[in-house]
Amino acid sequence: MAAVLAACGTVDPAARRGTPAGSAAHASTTSPPTTAPAPQWRTAWGSAMAWGYGEAVDTTVRQVLTVSVSGSALRVRLSNLYGNRPLMVGAVTVAPAGLHGSLAGPAQPLAFAGSPSVVIPVGAELYSDPLAMPLTAGQILAVSVFVRGPDLMTVHPCCLAPVSYFAGNGAGDLTSDASSAALPYASPWSRLVDAVDVLSFAPPGVVVLGDSISDGYNSTARWPELLQQRIDLLPPADRVAVVNEAITANTLTAVPRDYETTGGGAPGVTRLGPDVIDLAGISDVIVLLGTNDLWFGAPASQLIAGYNQLASAVHAAGKRIILATLLPRRTGEELWTPAQQAALTQVDQWILEAGGFDGVMDLAASVADVYNGACQPDALYPDFDSGDHLHPNAAGDTVLADSVPTTLLGLPAAPQLPHLPITPTPGCLTPGPGYPPPNP
Repeated sequence: MAAVLAACGTVDPAARRGTPAGSAAHASTTSPPTTAPAPQWRTAWGSAMAWGYGEAVDTTVRQVLTVSVSGSALRVRLSNLYGNRPLMVGAVTVAPAGLHGSLAGPAQPLAFAGSPSVVIPVGAELYSDPLAMPLTAGQILAVSVFVRGPDLMTVHPCCLAPVSYFAGNGAGDLTSDASSAALPYASPWSRLVDAVDVLSFAPPGVVVLGDSISDGYNSTARWPELLQQRIDLLPPADRVAVVNEAITANTLTAVPRDYETTGGGAPGVTRLGPDVIDLAGISDVIVLLGTNDLWFGAPASQLIAGYNQLASAVHAAGKRIILATLLPRRTGEELWTPAQQAALTQVDQWILEAGGFDGVMDLAASVADVYNGACQPDALYPDFDSGDHLHPNAAGDTVLADSVPTTLLGLPAAPQLPHLPITPTPGCLTPGPGYPPPNP
């Protein structure tokens, strides 16, 4: 098995940079002068919303985020997908972020159709007007939203360090208050802000559609962010955004039917529009999603139908889709039965043999217990296991990121990150391109 089994239609790097694949490397002396390329909107940060939690009224919420490409302007998307009333926004500002929810520079107001305030209907999302603002890749921003309310907050419930800060109800408009004391409550959950676009010369980016394995549950890292670190080591003209649209406990298909409001958000086939296709400047979609469907009892055929549905929608939108095998899992915090394991094996085998996708990655093989003498492909390698026998730890996330061939994304081969030394067990898995990731 190989970390990359197939690349069915890889992108020519020149095409990603705006030059049609196969075009001449030089211009004819009789050709008219070419027009300099214009910057385009690129989604530079995203956080898929999952459900509603906590009512806000007359208070301020501050989201801290990192933009992954440089540019000259930005726009912010606010979400009321899971609100129970129209979201009454009184003011929104953007500023360089300081420590613990403070501001490290002046707050600049955002507008909505020229107005500082806006009302967003239940179930809707809305972009701000563009704001001219020089931005650098890796810059940390604070987006502050004054909610007149009342409304149930639309949130992304996971996973690592605090990313949002807020004041108690009745605190009023604190969107320009630079002090960390102004917003004393901290949370690892994103609130209200679900996308930031940057006007940039960067090539089109990559979005990851996933679940808790990509959301960093039980880890101190997220493999999509580590993949971003690898891409950031490429020459500047080849650096693209990796947008992590994973939701903990998410499913690919609708099982059970009420799970959208009680657990892991809308299933992947439902949220594909707002969380992938509607994002600006995205060319490639990596899908690592479906293990929770199997845990709920979905048959392999249901997942296969879901993957094909995703492929049709992604291709219809003019984007590429790359499918990853589901990671090994065993009984730990959650029961995992032999029937579920058989379904997972069937799904992964189908993925490795599937047509209709633009690439396939065998991420399961990269973190399986098939190294240093062991040969248990249906279990995580112990040094990559967070302890629940399902989610990788930071070491496992690093190997996942290193196992993504950036050439499959139409980019040059990116340097690898340092990871634990691993030697494939002879005869356990068939070696192939990209398996395992080379030891740096």
